Amino acid sequence: YHYKSDGTWEPADPNAASTSDGLLAVALGTASDTNGMLLRGTVTLDHDPGAVGDVLFVSTTAGYVTSTAPSGNQDIVRVVGYCLDASNGQIWFNPSSTFVEVTT
Repeated sequence: YHYKSDGTWEPADPNAASTSDGLLAVALGTASDTNGMLLRGTVTLDHDPGAVGDVLFVSTTAGYVTSTAPSGNQDIVRVVGYCLDASNGQIWFNPSSTFVEVTT
């Protein structure tokens, strides 16, 4: 998720800097105000983002992470962590504070 200027969370999406810059987090349940948001640490996702050791990026599927860097014109490439297990969705979530915009 991406933290918005109004204090709410939205699914992170690399199609624009405004939805993938700044503070990123992983939801720890269905309600961020009750279950909380993980800003950094080990977490198990509901999907397998890649193979062990893969660098992970904000996915072009909003709200997901993947081992494939976005490559479309004006996509934002931002490293968010590393894959720890290839079959159970476990990752080290540690988003970089920098990002690159793709220009084709």
